[in-house]
Amino acid sequence: MTKYWSREDTQHWIAQLENRIEDIDYYLNRTVEWCENNGIWENESVFTLSFVTVIWVCHMRQEEVSRREIYEMLGLNDWQDCEDHVMELGNILSNLDYEPMLELVAKRFQNN
Repeated sequence: MTKYWSREDTQHWIAQLENRIEDIDYYLNRTVEWCENNGIWENESVFTLSFVTVIWVCHMRQEEVSRREIYEMLGLNDWQDCEDHVMELGNILSNLDYEPMLELVAKRFQNN
């Protein structure tokens, strides 16, 4: 038996979507500030930290996010042409708080 989709269901779904967008926007802005405060200016580094931030936010919200969704959010051209799949943090990053996660990802660029 199919459950009826009510107006309240729609309102709840929209509220959750708005909260997701607000959370992602908040942490993307914090990531840019964090990069500036830590002297990270290279486009590739800032992009990667932003990319991982979106995955981290969705992980904290217990939601899935796809590569295409992230590329679209970050304004990449031709995002619809990329190979798509669900993105995950992995065991190490998923157990970290926000700034330690950024620090660990940023170290990758310092070591290259």
